[in-house]
Amino acid sequence: MKRFLIMGLFICAALFSGCTERQRQDYSHWKSDLVGLKRTITLYAADGKQIKSWSGRYKVEVEGGSARFIHDGKAIIIAGTFIIEEE
Repeated sequence: MKRFLIMGLFICAALFSGCTERQRQDYSHWKSDLVGLKRTITLYAADGKQIKSWSGRYKVEVEGGSARFIHDGKAIIIAGTFIIEEE
């Protein structure tokens, strides 16, 4: 019994060792899902020149090599070389 208690305490300590970092990430994910985060999204051409840039509060879904977000009520889907910066 004592061995199970010690093992349980060890597992709990291992799980909660990164608790504050995990809480901060969870809050950031929750806020992003609910209202979006302030971001700047920049799309680049193959030669490195900037094609277009969007700034605002966005919830971005990245899947494969593309990203989706809503800007001024319109769904924007970009693919290729892009950078998403959180402000």
